[in-house]
Amino acid sequence: MHLIPQSWPHWHILVSVLPSIGLVFVLGVYAAAFVAESEAMKRTCLLAFVILGLLSVPTYLSGNHSMQALSQDPKISKDLLHSHFEWGNAALALLALTGIVSLFALLRFRGKPLPDNTVRVVLGLAVATLAVMVIVGELGWQISHHELRLDPAAQRTPQAWSHVHIVLNHFPSVGFAVALGFYLFALALNNVAIKRAGLVLFVICAILGVATYVTGTASMWALTDPQVPGISKAVINAHRDMALWSLFGLGFTGVAAWIELWRFRHLGRFSSRSLYVILAFTIIALGLMAETGHLGGQINHPEIRLATDVLPTDPKAGWTPAIESLINHVIWFVPWQTVHFFGFSLVFGTALIVSLRVLGFWKSVSFSAVHRLLPLGVFGVVMNVFSGMLILLADSNRYLNAATFAPKIAFLVIGAIAVLYFSLSDQLWNVKAGEDAPTHAKWVAALVLLSWSAVIMGGRLIPYV
Repeated sequence: MHLIPQSWPHWHILVSVLPSIGLVFVLGVYAAAFVAESEAMKRTCLLAFVILGLLSVPTYLSGNHSMQALSQDPKISKDLLHSHFEWGNAALALLALTGIVSLFALLRFRGKPLPDNTVRVVLGLAVATLAVMVIVGELGWQISHHELRLDPAAQRTPQAWSHVHIVLNHFPSVGFAVALGFYLFALALNNVAIKRAGLVLFVICAILGVATYVTGTASMWALTDPQVPGISKAVINAHRDMALWSLFGLGFTGVAAWIELWRFRHLGRFSSRSLYVILAFTIIALGLMAETGHLGGQINHPEIRLATDVLPTDPKAGWTPAIESLINHVIWFVPWQTVHFFGFSLVFGTALIVSLRVLGFWKSVSFSAVHRLLPLGVFGVVMNVFSGMLILLADSNRYLNAATFAPKIAFLVIGAIAVLYFSLSDQLWNVKAGEDAPTHAKWVAALVLLSWSAVIMGGRLIPYV
């Protein structure tokens, strides 16, 4: 593990993503707290805002020292560096203000219900902070990621994949850290609402991990075909090997968290043993992602490399290239493609039955009855992700450059996250036989059907478009 950075730029790379990505996840839980009208969740989010506000100090200090170190690099634009620093200061000031207001609210209304105007002020400040951070992040990525400015006409695989991967890869890792914080706090307080929030975040991070892995593979081709100077295919393969382990770690945690959410719906309580098994999965997955992130940073961040680091030099070394070679043999490719199609059948069949009940068909059964079918769909997703990654490794360049592949992955993420609603909505769970589902639930059901239909069509059209 390389958890202790040895330079200011390395410190800044690690610390600076925590406030921005963390803010996205905390805002999501904060919005859920409004919907659930949970005072405990609101107060937990305010505490999280305070912690994020404190992170503005190390972020500023590491950024200030990094600016001095990087200003000596002739490849880095001084104007871009200066703009990033100024916008960064504005974002950190807003972040600190959000933390201060949150702390004031916690102290001022301790033991009393939080007034609506106070929580809305915090919400407004957090949203404004996030908006400025988007600008800061874009300027920061352009400082050292020179491949984002390559001529698109010279690239066979669009550099947009690299850009998306740079943005997306922080969400599962930092999101897992934020989710773990909520989860540990929930276990300490024994609060059901916050436990559910932590489990939901684990599932969302696992879903985002699939898209992150796919965009990472696409980024490999964008950086190596043709070869970008200064970037090693051998270093990329080392990163890919660990990324595949991280994907499995995310998958185990996400599936275990979803199963516990599903069980809670039917039993009305959590299993303490299951909760701690999920905690163990989370810690292991977070360790894998930390190493994956470090190896990924070595690809295009020479400023974080140490003299003692021994970087790989053989582009054919590693077990990811070995899997590619193995799956490319037709005798191995066909079985996994068959498993992939069976997975899609399970996913779409389950989504169709549950969604049609929500839309008003089969009203003779309650929603809780069709909810029992959801594990079949989750099993289908697991089949699809596992077999899909193997199929992708067999011919990733062709798949990733197909016109329908990117929409397929985007709708897969949307559809998988939307299905979470079926296990979280209290109103939907209470729909009895003969009753109509709420209007907003019907919109979600329509989105689920649209998304999974688009996933199937996107995959089926790859050979023809």
